[in-house]
Amino acid sequence: MFIYFKIDIILTMSLRIEKFLLWFIRVGVVIILFLPLLVYKPVFYPYIFSKMVAFQAIVEIIFVAWLFLAIYGGKKYRPDWRNPLVAALTLFTAALILTALTGVDIFRSFWSTQQRMNGILVIVHFYICFLILISGFRTWKDWRELVWASLLSSFLVCLYGVGQKMELWFLLPGEKMARGYWAIRPSGPLGNSIFFAVYTALHFFLAIFLCLKENKLVRKILVIIFAFFNLAMALIAASRGVILALGVAIFFFLCFLAFYNFKQTKTRFVKMGKIGARLTLILLIIIAVVIVAFLPTQKDKDWVKGAPDFVYRLVDLTGGIKDRITAWQAGWKGFKDRPIFGQGWENYNVIFNQNYQPFYFRGGEENTWFDRSHNQIVDLMALTGIVGTLSYLAVWIAVFWLLLYKRATADCSNAQLPKSEIAQIIAVDKWAPATRVLISCLFLFYFIQNLFVFDNPASLIVFYFCLGLVYFITQSDSNTRMRQNDPNKEKFKTSRKIPLPILIFLIAVFLPWAIYKFNIEPFQQSRLGVRALHTSEVDLRSGLYWYEKALAKPAFTNQEIRVYLAQTIAEEYQKIANETDFNLLRQGTEMAIAEYQKSVQEHPLDARQWLYLGQLYNLAVHYNRDYIKEAQQALEKALELSPRRQQIYFELAKTYLYQEDYVRAIDILQKAVMLDDQVEKSRQNLKNVLEVIEKENPEVVKEAKQFLQELENNDL
Repeated sequence: MFIYFKIDIILTMSLRIEKFLLWFIRVGVVIILFLPLLVYKPVFYPYIFSKMVAFQAIVEIIFVAWLFLAIYGGKKYRPDWRNPLVAALTLFTAALILTALTGVDIFRSFWSTQQRMNGILVIVHFYICFLILISGFRTWKDWRELVWASLLSSFLVCLYGVGQKMELWFLLPGEKMARGYWAIRPSGPLGNSIFFAVYTALHFFLAIFLCLKENKLVRKILVIIFAFFNLAMALIAASRGVILALGVAIFFFLCFLAFYNFKQTKTRFVKMGKIGARLTLILLIIIAVVIVAFLPTQKDKDWVKGAPDFVYRLVDLTGGIKDRITAWQAGWKGFKDRPIFGQGWENYNVIFNQNYQPFYFRGGEENTWFDRSHNQIVDLMALTGIVGTLSYLAVWIAVFWLLLYKRATADCSNAQLPKSEIAQIIAVDKWAPATRVLISCLFLFYFIQNLFVFDNPASLIVFYFCLGLVYFITQSDSNTRMRQNDPNKEKFKTSRKIPLPILIFLIAVFLPWAIYKFNIEPFQQSRLGVRALHTSEVDLRSGLYWYEKALAKPAFTNQEIRVYLAQTIAEEYQKIANETDFNLLRQGTEMAIAEYQKSVQEHPLDARQWLYLGQLYNLAVHYNRDYIKEAQQALEKALELSPRRQQIYFELAKTYLYQEDYVRAIDILQKAVMLDDQVEKSRQNLKNVLEVIEKENPEVVKEAKQFLQELENNDL
């Protein structure tokens, strides 16, 4: 029997416990800021999946500590729900959940995939992290330490990128571009050069912000070094969208420095700074004119081949734009189909498959599976409709309103404080207008670059951290909290809402379950999947054993593990040496078919799942011809979901060949060619089939051969 103590007695918790909980939260947040450095290779997509599993687990743990403070520590550890930013972010998170529930694939909306890790579950964790940040860190000393921690993390990430440029053997390689020394674009421990560029560019702004806040010269010099190191690595990563966004954001900040009237800091240093800002503005305009007007004319010049990669990519400024525009158009069509609530978060793949354009296959099959439109606004419109898009824009409106239009929190003219304290506050925050505009430019940069790419875990960590920073520096009482210590000595108060034993019981039950179900179990299954993949390369029997283990539990990781299982089976059919091998392969094929039957039930509108199921059925025809009909049904369903995708036509032609229906096989391959006659694989597949059929049925192939001949004549 529980003995329910009065809360008054329970909350005689000492100040030492309160400080311990705050210290515990602080350690957890610092670890989160260093998570971009984490890469655990023995899982699928280690650059993304390993980071986010660790992130979720840490947030869940520190959430418990914050919960105690929020319930029993009084209002000072609770967010201000009336704050526009808190309200807008809460509304956006709720809108994502709502539109996921009304979407076409709730399972994918909630969990996402290992490759992206950006489902509702992750977004909710980021939201909780934001609440912890704004409630647990209430002094400038706290926030300064966090900014320093994040900058140190970015410094190490940049060093990793430098090591990749130097091709150090013990580092994971960067992205190769086949252009001599400049061929390697650093991706750091983030796995993608664009993600790397976004992350480092964000820290360029954070470093300048801290430089304006620090008073000691040594610290200012150090953060300036961090700033330009991050800026240099962002440029070397050579993302055109990031460079464009950086240019626009820096331009606006320079305009502010050049023309703003700093009333409280009219010194020679300020005058020199304004002159420097104006000169830099002129230089930036000249650079922009050169990029737009001159560089595109140098595309075929010899000097471009030896230029740094960011120059080389600026020369081809519109490269790949057709792919992006087509993906945006597909998203727009998806929005028009479901304009209110959209298709559901993380379901862009369904829209893209429906509106797939055949020219994508010119770059190879791997470039045909889009799960993002590479534009955050288009994604939101297509996936969350008007509801989600407006709530997302509300977050940005709240940020810019708080930073630029709300009364400056550093203005102490109306503060009921002694003059000595006002002087101290001004000394700490004399650059308040500049810092607010600078943080606004940080968010402007992030918004613009997201028009060409999408959120990733590393940048989201920094983004939500900066949202917390905005809340802190724009709070009505932050002028006093900008000092080293919090003057609000509010004691640990009581709350009569939740008896402590009940709270402890709920935490003891649900916290271990959440950590296991959301993090440990998927992590274990992903590890087993990687073990299965590598083992099957040398021993199929052992590999199938580990695949069975990896797929034994209903984890969201199963989707990608099934892809690798199907690929393993397809490759093994090319290496059959004897009857024993075939019997083992038959077992593996049946396992893969059973798994993909689950996949099409879990994701019935995903054409990729139906295609892979059809491919497996076609492989199974080698030992059971009854699978022919099932292969045809699966592939026809895939074609219904993605009517212009060549891979489905190729596979359906195989099914017709197994049925000895040569006319339909040739017809379907001709249609594949007509989808885009510039795709060489479509032509080659038709040629190969015609060569096989012509030996027995020359009349059947006559028209098709004439069709190919006309195409070749047109090419000439």
